[in-house]
Amino acid sequence: MRKVNFGPVVSCALAFGALLESSLGGEGAPAPVAPSVTILYSCDMQGRLVPAACEEGQLGGVARMRTVYRRWLDERPDAVIVDVGNSTVAGREGAEVIRRSTLAAMEKLGYEVVNCGDNEVALPARELAALGKGRPFQAISANLATEEKKPVLAPHHVVQRGRLRIAFVGLARGDVPANHVGEGLSLLDPEQALDASLRALEGQADILVMLAYLKPQELHALARRHPRVNIVLGGRAAATSAPFELVGKTVVAYLGDNGCTVGRLEVQFPRDGRPVASGQVVALDDKIPSDEAMGKLAEDFRAALGNAALPGADWDPKMPCTSSHVGSDVCKLCHIRQFFAWKATRHAGAYATLLKSGKQGQPECLVCHATGTGMPGGFDPQKGVAPAGPEKAKTQDPLKGVGCECCHGGSRRHVGMALKDAQAVFKAPQLRLAEAVRNCQRCHSAGRPCLEPGAVDPFNFDDYANKIKHWHRLEKPPADF
Repeated sequence: MRKVNFGPVVSCALAFGALLESSLGGEGAPAPVAPSVTILYSCDMQGRLVPAACEEGQLGGVARMRTVYRRWLDERPDAVIVDVGNSTVAGREGAEVIRRSTLAAMEKLGYEVVNCGDNEVALPARELAALGKGRPFQAISANLATEEKKPVLAPHHVVQRGRLRIAFVGLARGDVPANHVGEGLSLLDPEQALDASLRALEGQADILVMLAYLKPQELHALARRHPRVNIVLGGRAAATSAPFELVGKTVVAYLGDNGCTVGRLEVQFPRDGRPVASGQVVALDDKIPSDEAMGKLAEDFRAALGNAALPGADWDPKMPCTSSHVGSDVCKLCHIRQFFAWKATRHAGAYATLLKSGKQGQPECLVCHATGTGMPGGFDPQKGVAPAGPEKAKTQDPLKGVGCECCHGGSRRHVGMALKDAQAVFKAPQLRLAEAVRNCQRCHSAGRPCLEPGAVDPFNFDDYANKIKHWHRLEKPPADF
């Protein structure tokens, strides 16, 4: 996975600068190690502790989740595991059993912070207040309050990693319909709640992380208005983000795969204040072996539910459940004019430039010169570059270069919806939103490894957009570009 420089993080009243200065030591001391944070995150589990069936097969489940987390923890033992929201259920048969089993699973998985989503908002205040009580993780929400406007859960939680203090602020959406808000609960405005938490955390944290069960456009808007927030992790999305996105100087990532994927985000903060980020999203499919201990928990869960339906049993088995990548050749079937316009751009030949320089095997280059590297269904260096046989390499060909899904996002669910209902897909395209699509500077950054030392990419969105223009009769990219 490539690590990309993208400019300084504004820490304002936070103590991040003091942390760095205190790590310098006396004169002649060796250069300090850059503070870094690794976060493993999930979203929208909705009590699906066992795999559920969809067009892609049996996906999800905590037994597979633990296998992935343990692999990542072997690499980064200091990683923090968090949930963005909607881990539980409400208002259905067996809800109490599902919630109890979900919380037990999250404890075994090593979660430290759990945010609230729509399903938690639907719980009565007394049940919400008990969420996570007596367990090693902290349940948080800055904008869930009683009818008297008193907090129900902690608004934020600080996790200590050595001398690094990582503050997590939790947000649920503020526009949940009144008939879906639990008894005794009220919803505060997310922005005002975030403001209050940021004030309370002044001087108490070195890195600010927002866990927000909000739509991506709301995540982007909050990040723009609150540059003190260093990292935003979100959910409630139609499609998963790129490995990470940039909003000003804030790193943003979100999951939109119905709890069938988990993510990993790493951010370093060197002394000069220029953070370095990398990300990965993994689909919990049958290629991932199940952890035995969690498998036992899942079996007990099935037995405890009795005749009640398993969460996820109502999915449409003919629809994909993830926004995995499919390759530009599939996009061509419906968007032929756009495909051939793209084919004439330098983006289409981005992988060829690696072949010319002999760098086609370098992960830090592939993340920007191939499609979906580090993402479900994306370019796999082991199949597309290593000598794995011509048949396997050929299947990766549509993912070579900067393809449609580099900007628009993995489109497997979009394709599934188009096949089922061509009209519906225009109303809900299941692709990344316009703000994220314009996020070109994730790759067009001053610190990318293909630039000579000291060289600067004179990036200008309008100039670059004209070079890749594939829309029709418009001076500027359309809103859904």
